[in-house]
Amino acid sequence: MASVTTLQRGSSATGAEARADEQVVVDTIPTDVDVDGRVAAAVDRRVWALHVRYARRRDSATLVLLSEEYDRYALSIAHRLHRHGEPLEDLEQIAREALVLSLQRFDPSRGIPFPGFATPTIMGAIRRHYRDHGWSVRVPRWVHDTTVAVRRAVDQLTNSLGRSPTVDEVSECLGISVERILQAEEAAEARNPGSLDVDSPEGASSHEVVGRTDSQLVEAENHVALRQAMAHLGPRERELIGLYYFEEQSQTQIAARFGVSQMQVSRWLTSAVGRIRGQMAA
Repeated sequence: MASVTTLQRGSSATGAEARADEQVVVDTIPTDVDVDGRVAAAVDRRVWALHVRYARRRDSATLVLLSEEYDRYALSIAHRLHRHGEPLEDLEQIAREALVLSLQRFDPSRGIPFPGFATPTIMGAIRRHYRDHGWSVRVPRWVHDTTVAVRRAVDQLTNSLGRSPTVDEVSECLGISVERILQAEEAAEARNPGSLDVDSPEGASSHEVVGRTDSQLVEAENHVALRQAMAHLGPRERELIGLYYFEEQSQTQIAARFGVSQMQVSRWLTSAVGRIRGQMAA
């Protein structure tokens, strides 16, 4: 890659503009102190000069140079967050798009290294992709949060125990009920729905013989059944269901509202949901 001096000579900037850029580099470049107390630049001065140049002139050529400079960094984040079954190329594209967005928003005058600014943006873009496109059906936010927490806990416990942990051990580690973990794991199966393209005994593929149901009719029927089932709940249970499933408040928030423990709220929810299911099934 060309040096900053070469880039400046090849641009249309005047000598005064080049000197101004250089002064901004000197004034804003992040520094670090080594064990001997010496102060040194914490980032590559050449790359930082590119940041300063782009921030002042917003030219596409400098943006391309910066994108090439950080490309491997963005791809490393995509590889680190890659999950089995997800096309790696899609994540790499998302990471690169988020990188460009971060470069466009970055302000070198704040004096912080670029990776510290860009990492949350890139990781957030990939996680949003998983949340929005990794599920075949829309599930509540708590399912996403619980499945991520369970996956991390399983990895940690496997390393410490030398074996796969039980559900009870995961529940104790996370401080959430076993039923909640099982519910989240059941909902997580929506990530890998079964294929309809399987031959039936009659020789036709399943998608040719399986009828389609009007989703709006099913939704209307479910809505009526739910309203009827909710009518059999007490005032507290109806308020609890509304806070948790419709206002998406956490169990901790609900517990603080009622002045009870989070575990008590979990038991209330389990009981209320069980009653609703029983009424709807009847």
